[in-house]
Amino acid sequence: MREIRHKVVGELGNVYELDRELGRGGQGIVFAIKNGRHAVKILLDRSPIKRTQLSRQLKHVQILFDIRNLAIAKPLEILKEPNLGYVMELLTDMVPINQLINIPKNTNCLVEWYLQGGGLRRRLLLLAHCAEILSQLHGKGLVYGDPSPNNIFISSDINNHEVIRLIDADNLQYESNLSSINYYTPEFGAPELITGKSGVNTLTDAHAFAVIAFKALRLNHPLMGDMVNDGEPELETQALEGKLPWIDHTEDHRNSTNNGFPGDIVFSYKLKELCQKHFQIGLREPTKRPGIAQWTKNLYEAADFTIHCPGCYSTYYATRKTCPWCNRPRPTYILVRVLKCDPAEKIDFKQTPLQHLALALSHPIIITNRISTGRIEANSHNSNIEIIFEEGKVKVRSLERQCFWLTSTRTNTKKEVQDKWLIFSPVKETTSEIWILHFGNLDQSHRCAIFQLVSGVDI
Repeated sequence: MREIRHKVVGELGNVYELDRELGRGGQGIVFAIKNGRHAVKILLDRSPIKRTQLSRQLKHVQILFDIRNLAIAKPLEILKEPNLGYVMELLTDMVPINQLINIPKNTNCLVEWYLQGGGLRRRLLLLAHCAEILSQLHGKGLVYGDPSPNNIFISSDINNHEVIRLIDADNLQYESNLSSINYYTPEFGAPELITGKSGVNTLTDAHAFAVIAFKALRLNHPLMGDMVNDGEPELETQALEGKLPWIDHTEDHRNSTNNGFPGDIVFSYKLKELCQKHFQIGLREPTKRPGIAQWTKNLYEAADFTIHCPGCYSTYYATRKTCPWCNRPRPTYILVRVLKCDPAEKIDFKQTPLQHLALALSHPIIITNRISTGRIEANSHNSNIEIIFEEGKVKVRSLERQCFWLTSTRTNTKKEVQDKWLIFSPVKETTSEIWILHFGNLDQSHRCAIFQLVSGVDI
């Protein structure tokens, strides 16, 4: 391979000075550009055939109006020879999500390293955002082709869980057939891609993402248990082709492992079910594999049910009695149960909730369109209501000049929720009054929420 120069030139005549390496995969290397908000991907395959293919693909992507609003790094300019590659939009303070997956060799404390990356809740939200982008792409009839930890970029700020970009637009395409050239990153390719039984499609994207999510949360590969890691190299190939049991198989425990974090710590109940369907039932039967939309929904809901530990300030699921990171007893919190409300019927408070949220002391939550409507779409992150738990009371206020309603079951009180705080007490066992926060018009079917005080664990 020829040496990569410090400067590259685009077909439009622009000169780009390469800075630090951002990521590296089987197809190429991504560099930041000095003094700019762009990055350069240089492909390792520089053949004339690949250049023609890349040029055709990038021109195709550039005219795809449907992806303009998606968080995909847009290709701007193809590089001149002797390099083969292109310039893309990318914020300079971004890093590949690999930094939350690959454990540095000098790591002395795995828990400390995990928490330094933002902990459980940040990982859940980053993965949910990524799944949402892929789901939106699939909704437009496109597939990403090669999801991997090297081409998913996140903000380097651990307090930021919203900035995320997918790079490698050269992989973007419609579902392919067997005669197409299909790329996949080792360890992340779906079994049907590896064995040549299928081209790329939404379910091969789903498999790659599922492996990424599993590794980011649990820190080990779902198919690489002790049997594979301690065995002959051929076993790894068999595992990736779906011919061996995954590490949490319900019946076949040959490939189990104690590496990484236990699933009970990092997976919600629904995420565990999702992994079970994907890596056991759907591993060799792609049509039974959960799609990206299901991952999006369950990851967001898992993040919504995490609370902050007042001891180590990390996050964990509110179902746990103690913090799994420092063993401090769980504090008092508010269980927010999202229910369906029909104006023609009395609210059934015993109905199975549509969703649970956990409201920890002094850690506000924002009710967005995703929660208030249950739909994940273009405006699903628009803010509706802010809720805070302070001094044993719940405080709510409307955002963006919207109007909502708060009603009481005991007094039939109806209060309009506007931009000023309304304060009420969460339901306890000793009181029959229930305050209901309505997310829609009272004369139409809508979602609502009730608030239950859950006492802290006394150990």
